[in-house]
Amino acid sequence: MFDYYILSGDCGGTNTRLQLIGLNRSLLKPFTGKKTPGTILKTVTFLNENYSGFKSILEEFLYVSKPVISTLPKVCVLAAAGPVNQNKVLFTNNGWLISGSSIVENFGGKGGIEKAILVNDFVGAGYGVLTVEREECRVLNDVERIEGAPIACVGAGTGLGECYLTAGGGDPEKYECYASEGGHAEFAPRTEIEFELLRHLRQKFSSRHRVSVERVVSGTGLSNVYEFFAEKYSSKRDPNVYEEFKNAGSMKGKVVSVNSSKCVCCEMSMKVFAGAYGSEVGVAGLKWIPRGGLYVTGGLTPKNIKWIEGEQSEFMQAFRDKGRVSELLEEIPVYAVMVEDLGLRGSHRLAWKILKEEVEGEGGEGGGGVKKSWAAGILLAGVVGVVGICAVWGGRKTVRISK
Repeated sequence: MFDYYILSGDCGGTNTRLQLIGLNRSLLKPFTGKKTPGTILKTVTFLNENYSGFKSILEEFLYVSKPVISTLPKVCVLAAAGPVNQNKVLFTNNGWLISGSSIVENFGGKGGIEKAILVNDFVGAGYGVLTVEREECRVLNDVERIEGAPIACVGAGTGLGECYLTAGGGDPEKYECYASEGGHAEFAPRTEIEFELLRHLRQKFSSRHRVSVERVVSGTGLSNVYEFFAEKYSSKRDPNVYEEFKNAGSMKGKVVSVNSSKCVCCEMSMKVFAGAYGSEVGVAGLKWIPRGGLYVTGGLTPKNIKWIEGEQSEFMQAFRDKGRVSELLEEIPVYAVMVEDLGLRGSHRLAWKILKEEVEGEGGEGGGGVKKSWAAGILLAGVVGVVGICAVWGGRKTVRISK
């Protein structure tokens, strides 16, 4: 039995992961170390394509969580795959609309969810990076971190996400994360074959001038690259792989990756993907100069680490290929994060912080009230939303559940 429950979520383009955490009042105080206080009671992964909207996912999660909770969560924080604006988020890759106030309206009331906060998925990942231990990473550029210096995060999954963190007054205990839509900046070809790829993508997406880097560096981007090579070098494509690819739905990128050792077109696709990925991570290094650490995250990173780590990898060569300022990147510590729950970790940390404020404001542990809530501060900064309407509801099918 716990005094409070919080709900954290990582709502990506392909999967939605929800987690229920129990907390006692004694844990709502400053803590040391990287692990956020709380007992994880249940974690569920939902495949988005099996649902017509988020409401049905949340309904199912709360239903399967009934045996482990005595009341609904007090605070809900969701890291969602899209820009958060005007207190709502429209998913970039599946068109869902989620609103915090609709969550409160549908799941609130006495003993229900009192506060629902939405953050960009990479704001969640950015706060999640603060929980990462050294053994959960592969070191790509072994340079000592500077505590309190900026941190940046770039990660390829269904889409391509980016964010950065700065520490107030250089205090490493006071990092704030800021959203970015850098994955939608222009794809910059570096080789002749990449210029051909750009022309192919411009035609495919009916774009007169530009194509975003996410069209190449992401799971869907990987499938775009394979389509280009399979068309250009049709005699080299493996017919069985090609047939599997055509029937793979949202898992086309996975088909390319797992078949890279036996299919020439898949291998060429992985090399272009890895090079473009490394180049974009290098761009992030130049933009933010994150001497506190540049973290390469997202689901595709651990799954394709052999294409990323190593001095001679396509990724690292492209990362360092920055002309006159290449030497600057040698001063930046770079890590490949091998865990895939950063969004959950980050939303857990934010939910804990908000719950702590709520309890203090009610005269609980720490008492005395709160003059200006942290949640309100980042709401005004446009980073999160507590929102208006949720447009897409509907049916349910399958989930993966773990305690």
